[in-house]
Amino acid sequence: MKIDMFNLNKLCFVFISAGILSGCGSDDSNTISRTAQTAPTIPVTIQAGYLLQADQARYQYMTDEDELWGHMSEEYQARITTYNNIALQYPKAEDTAYPGFIGIAEYEPGTIYDQSATQIRYTDGTRYGVFSNKWWTQGDTPDFDNQSGPWNLIVQTDKDGNYLPESEVVSDWQATGVYNGGEKVKHTINGVVHWFEAKYWTSNNEPILTKESGGTAESWETPWLKVEAPNDDSLVTPNPEDDLNKPPVCEEGNCNGIEEPTIPPVIPEPETPDPEKPEVTPTPPPTPDLSDDGLPQDGYAFLRELTTEQWDWLFPMRSGRYNLAGGTRNAPPFAKEDGSTDVFTLSAFKNAVVEYNSWAATKGYKQFLNEGTKSQQALEFTSFWAKSSRETSGSWDNAPAPWIIKDDEGNAVWKGALYWVEEVGYTTDDNGVSTAINYVDAASAYTPIEGRSYYGRGIIQLSWNYNYGAFSEWLFVNGMMTDLITERATLLKRPDYVATNGELSILSGIWFWMTPQGAKPSSHDVIYGNMTHISEFSQDQGLPQRNDSGQIPTAVGESYDQSVIAYRLGTVTNIVNGGLECNKAAAWHPGPVQRVAYFNAYAKYMNASVNGIDIPIINDGINVWSTKVSDSSPENLKMASCYSQKSYYGW
Repeated sequence: MKIDMFNLNKLCFVFISAGILSGCGSDDSNTISRTAQTAPTIPVTIQAGYLLQADQARYQYMTDEDELWGHMSEEYQARITTYNNIALQYPKAEDTAYPGFIGIAEYEPGTIYDQSATQIRYTDGTRYGVFSNKWWTQGDTPDFDNQSGPWNLIVQTDKDGNYLPESEVVSDWQATGVYNGGEKVKHTINGVVHWFEAKYWTSNNEPILTKESGGTAESWETPWLKVEAPNDDSLVTPNPEDDLNKPPVCEEGNCNGIEEPTIPPVIPEPETPDPEKPEVTPTPPPTPDLSDDGLPQDGYAFLRELTTEQWDWLFPMRSGRYNLAGGTRNAPPFAKEDGSTDVFTLSAFKNAVVEYNSWAATKGYKQFLNEGTKSQQALEFTSFWAKSSRETSGSWDNAPAPWIIKDDEGNAVWKGALYWVEEVGYTTDDNGVSTAINYVDAASAYTPIEGRSYYGRGIIQLSWNYNYGAFSEWLFVNGMMTDLITERATLLKRPDYVATNGELSILSGIWFWMTPQGAKPSSHDVIYGNMTHISEFSQDQGLPQRNDSGQIPTAVGESYDQSVIAYRLGTVTNIVNGGLECNKAAAWHPGPVQRVAYFNAYAKYMNASVNGIDIPIINDGINVWSTKVSDSSPENLKMASCYSQKSYYGW
């Protein structure tokens, strides 16, 4: 944010929603008219080392980012628990056998496994192994080839629990298999058996030879890397100690529903208060008189008509809402019948909107959900929550009702949004203290507090102490949410507020949505058609270039052209996580099409349940939750999933 957001003369930034960038820039926003501005533009300096010099570097960057940001999942926590169980409960086993194998219970289809990290033995008749569950499950059969479900394979053994050599454990590639980064397969090409290792999550992508390995394909065209076949019979054994240092690659591009943390891209140099002057609590921006519906007297044509019934349709499985048809986050003790832990309510959303817009009004900035026509406001609402639903989704492909339902036309609707509002595998007590500490940069000017873990929380998975500190300072300096934010370091001391206070969590999402970032315009300006300029180079603010030399459909202002809306939606994904999800990544990454699926489902429902709105539907993006996009896919699907867009800062 610039000076008006943080009241600073000089800011240092690290941009991380698509990569790892840093730089410092002076603020000259006072010379710019604010009449037609969203929140002030963030100047971003691109480090030369970040620029992607080759296709191979792109995927190396993905791997590095996964390790750097530590995308911990419940699977990761389960492996730690498994390791502790082995170390504490069993004597040291012989090197050739899995510890305590005979004492592990065999899998029973009728048994309810409600505690994660429960170990079971399982055989499919020819293979034997030890599995552990990632979440509550009953009747889901463990699978040696596909572990996108609740069961994670710890180790494959013989029938007596002895470890097997890699040459026996690694199976032939299967089109229906699901493979995480680092997993190996064998595949025969022109009569020759080759060994491959997955570079990242993949399914239904046949291993091929690249130019580096004697083929014709470019390295970026395949998720597989050719590796050497093992030349010995060394046993494949689990190494839990490694898991403590390196989190596993998350399932299907996310951690059991938690997308790679997408966080506000601003790390300002914190203002240093004068020690000789007492800290003065800023005056909050004036709040307009509110009607009984919690909104100002004027404006908000769409939001004023949004009902609790509609909100509950959108987010029936939201964290803390009592709903015994949901998972553990909808059941006691996490959720309570009296609704006291249901903080992601329509009322909280309205409060966050009014809080942001009251501040924006004092600066002359644009309003969230309070500009343009009623249909434009509905489009912004739908686009905003389609993006955020993907970040917090608890849905999975074969989920039963009510996690997946059918709409009136028989199309699937995923209902898991707002389920994971904090990163899986972490917990924080009522005092803000966590047992597992991570995402801590001790060298940051936003000093971390002992016992606090700054893992992903909220609707944009705010992560790292410097981002909690930046967000907290912005709130404090501008007099926002003064009942909660009583000092600059409030969120450094109580990072748990971002997950437990719905208004605060949603406000962080609005902050991100309304803020331009270097070459990236604000999502608000993209959706409203305020931005039609196409970037001419990597640091030129505008809509992203296409990667196929095709025409970019643009229009000024309100549009009902599906192609225009599709490109705008794709651009929002590019702004959020383009380094991983755009530029043909939808061929393997599930995120982009799931965002499109959420958008269509929400748009269809809103059109049918709110009078006087017409949100364009992307017809090519219906029932695409598990679709892998390709060059031959429908044009509007390629645009809506940003498959046909170059990634920001990536060209």
